[in-house]
Amino acid sequence: MRRVRVTTLEHSSLYEITEMWNRCWRGYYYDMSYTHEHMKIWLELSHVSLRHSIAVHVNHQIVGFSLLSIDGRDGWIAGACIDPEYRRNGLFKVLMRTQLNMANYIQLKRVFLEVLEQNPARLVYQSVGFLCVRQLNVYRSKRKLLQNKPFEGNPLVLIPVEHYFKNRSQAFFNPAWQRREGYLRRHNNLRALINLNGTAGALFAGDKWGPLLDIWSADSAGAEEVLSTLLRKLDDPLTLINQPNDWIAALLGKLGINPNAKQIEMCVELS
Repeated sequence: MRRVRVTTLEHSSLYEITEMWNRCWRGYYYDMSYTHEHMKIWLELSHVSLRHSIAVHVNHQIVGFSLLSIDGRDGWIAGACIDPEYRRNGLFKVLMRTQLNMANYIQLKRVFLEVLEQNPARLVYQSVGFLCVRQLNVYRSKRKLLQNKPFEGNPLVLIPVEHYFKNRSQAFFNPAWQRREGYLRRHNNLRALINLNGTAGALFAGDKWGPLLDIWSADSAGAEEVLSTLLRKLDDPLTLINQPNDWIAALLGKLGINPNAKQIEMCVELS
């Protein structure tokens, strides 16, 4: 007879969390395996609260988990999964209901998550109260376009990170969770660039031109200016995560750069 129980992950070691993560994500749409060091960095970057994250146990083994990040009164499901050998038994719904009960207990107002468009877990999220907010795009382009295209606009200029986020907020850019200011500031050695009009910009981690963390524009002209510059300067192919359907996404489509994956941003309002 199977014994099912739920606990928090507060007392789980980094080794246990990494093993749990890699085992439960087996067979996913793309490789989600982490090393211990990668997992440590990712947990810190995401500000996952293990004391408020949930694990499902069957006969003393963790067979599913939900990792909760917290930003003020908002929460984000940084990862949720069930071991492939234990799926289709209703455990995922138990997991998510328990996680939302925890979020409600600590008085969060909203909880967000992102799910691949084709992932059937989306139906479970909807069944426990999550609503679709918008589509987000993931770009991993292997092509380098516009390198030889003449461009008459002004170059991007380096500015303080504080000015970058101020201009971005004035452009009414509505970022997904991993593009929020607080999340992006957790990266080291941020390098912020903006056009001379202050209507478009890009943010990098580290020196020079990569990796690209964020890009935004208030209009089509700004999108062309920032993208034309970046696509000629980037040493590596374009990688851009969680881009909304905006001026940047529209211009990428015109250039023949289409999303490699589409995610649905979802949210549940808590009482």
